[in-house]
Amino acid sequence: MKQIPAVVYIIVMVLIAVGTIILYKALQPLNIEKIALHYLPENRLRVRVDVSTNKSSAVQVKYWLDGGRDTLWSDRYPDGAEQTIILYNLLPDRQYAYQVKAQRGSHTDWSKVYAIKTKSIYHTTPYFTLDSIADSLREDMQSRHFLTQILTEPGAAVIINGLGDMVWYEPFAKGVKVSSWTPDRTVLCIVGSEDIPSSGGDEIVEVNLKGEYLKHFKVGEGDMDKLVHHEVRKDTEGNIYAITFDRKVFDLSAVGGGHSDTVKADGIVVFNPQGKKIWEWSVLDHLDVLHYPTILKDKDDLVHANALYDDGKGYFLLSFRDLNQVWKINKTTGEVVWKFGQQGDFPMQEADFFFAQHYTHMNRNGELMLLDNGIKRKQSRTLSFKLNESTKQYRRMLEINYPPAFFSSVKGNSALLGEDKVLTCLTDPRLFLLSDYAGNLLWKVSVGGDPYRIEEVPLLTSMKDE
Repeated sequence: MKQIPAVVYIIVMVLIAVGTIILYKALQPLNIEKIALHYLPENRLRVRVDVSTNKSSAVQVKYWLDGGRDTLWSDRYPDGAEQTIILYNLLPDRQYAYQVKAQRGSHTDWSKVYAIKTKSIYHTTPYFTLDSIADSLREDMQSRHFLTQILTEPGAAVIINGLGDMVWYEPFAKGVKVSSWTPDRTVLCIVGSEDIPSSGGDEIVEVNLKGEYLKHFKVGEGDMDKLVHHEVRKDTEGNIYAITFDRKVFDLSAVGGGHSDTVKADGIVVFNPQGKKIWEWSVLDHLDVLHYPTILKDKDDLVHANALYDDGKGYFLLSFRDLNQVWKINKTTGEVVWKFGQQGDFPMQEADFFFAQHYTHMNRNGELMLLDNGIKRKQSRTLSFKLNESTKQYRRMLEINYPPAFFSSVKGNSALLGEDKVLTCLTDPRLFLLSDYAGNLLWKVSVGGDPYRIEEVPLLTSMKDE
C-alpha cells in the first residue's frame, strides 16, 4: 500500500481541524460576548456602546430612564461582529438602564441590563425654563421634541423636550445662525462667526443625531462662493437650498449716487447632494434699483430676505422684511409669479398688512402662514391666508395677537402644531409659546439667550424595535 506523503497528511489534518472549528462555531448559539460603555467628553448627552458578538449579527440597544415611561431604541446597526453604537436623546444628570439586543436571522440574544449615569452639561447655554404648561397638555408635551439653536459663539444646534429639558446638542465654535430638520432625520445648520451680519454664515453643515457630519460646505471651497443667511433646507430630491448675499455694480449717478456703486441684496442658491451648485437667482435681476425710493440709504442691505420655502410644486416663497412682502418664484425660470403683502399684487385690507415678517411657508392646510413681527404696530402676531392666485383675492384664516410685552422686532417663527395649536418663537422677549387658535397661551418656555426659531422634530420616542 502506497504511503501518504507527510505534507498531504498535515494539510488534510489542518483542513479537518479548521472544518471542525467552523462547524463548532456554526452550531454555537448567537452570543453577545462583550459590552463596553464609553462616556464622550465632547458631548455629555451622547454615550458610546461597543458590542462584540460571536457571530455577525444586527445589533440594537434598548434604553430607558429610571422611573420613566418611554422605552427608547438606538438606530439598528447592520450585520457585524464588532459594533459601535451611539445613544442620544438623553437627559443630563440622570440614571438610565440599557440592554443590548443581537439578532441573526431568527436567532436573538439579549444582554443583561446595565446602567448609564449622564452628567450635567457644563457648556452649551442657554438654559430653557418651563414657565407654564396647561395640565391637559403635560402628558402630550413630554413626548414632543423641538429643534432650536444658539446664535452666539460658541454656538450649538439644540433639541429640547416639551418640558424644556435639553436632550440633544451639537456644539460649534461659531454661532449656529439657523437650523432645520430634514426628512433624513438630520439637522442642517448655517454656521458663522458673530461678525457676519443678518443671521449669515460661511458654512453649511448637515449633522446626524450621532454627531457625524454628513455634509460640510464652506465658502471658498467647491461651488460655495457666497455667504448664506437666514435659511437652509432640503427639498424632496435631497438638494440643499439657502438664501445668499448677492451684490452687483450699478450706475446710481442719476439719483445722486456714484457711477459704479455696489448694491448688496439677496439671492437663492441650490446645491445638489454632492455640493454642486445647480441653480441660482438674484433679486437684483428683478428690482429697478434706480426707482427704489431709499436706494442710497439701503444699498448695503436692500430689501433684506429672511425666509425661503420650497412649496414642493416647483416654486419658492421668498420673504422680504423691508418690503413687507412674500414673492412666489418659479424654480425653473426664476420668474416672479406674484407678490403678496404691502403694495403687492393682491389688494389687501390695511388690517391684514404684515410688517418685517418671518418664516413664511405653506402650512398643511394650504395656507400662507407667517409670523408678523409687527414693527409698525409694536405688536407681534401669527397670520395665515388662503390665496386665490388666479383672481388675486385672499382670505385671512388665522390671527393670533400676542401681548405687547411679547413683541419681537426681529427673527422668530410660527407654525402649526398638532390639530389646533400654533408653536411660536419670539426672539426679543426670548420665549417659546404654544397657543390654541383663539390665542389662549398653553405653554411657555423662557430662553437664556436669543433663539432664532423653534420647530417640532420627531425623535427617538417615535422609533420602534426593528
